[in-house]
Amino acid sequence: MAVYVTDTHPLLWHAADKRAKLSRKVARIFDAADDGQNLIYVPLAVFWEITLLLRSDKIDLPHPFDNWCSDILARPGFDLAPLDLRMVSESLALGMSGDPFDCVIVATARVLDLPLITADQRITDSRMVEVVW
Repeated sequence: MAVYVTDTHPLLWHAADKRAKLSRKVARIFDAADDGQNLIYVPLAVFWEITLLLRSDKIDLPHPFDNWCSDILARPGFDLAPLDLRMVSESLALGMSGDPFDCVIVATARVLDLPLITADQRITDSRMVEVVW
């Protein structure tokens, strides 16, 4: 079983069935997670970022936020990666500027020593974490 960490945008695209926005490889990874053949950790920071996107009307969810999150985590190949002091400390050590959510998401992948599913070019170019796209 392959194990990954996801960034916010791939999770939103997968959950909304916007497969055309995902690479073929990432679509297969998410499909395998839905079947319980892969495990994708969703950092707590991803859910937190989604709340801010909702508040600013940048996204809509088909269900109330709590239900939507519960539905994602009820799938066989998805689990929550809680935010802990190791991730916070690692995010500080990374020295990434800009988006604090990206920093914590990258730190989560680094602490868990897992590849990060993201199309974010800044993260890819940083080479701070293995990126899958």
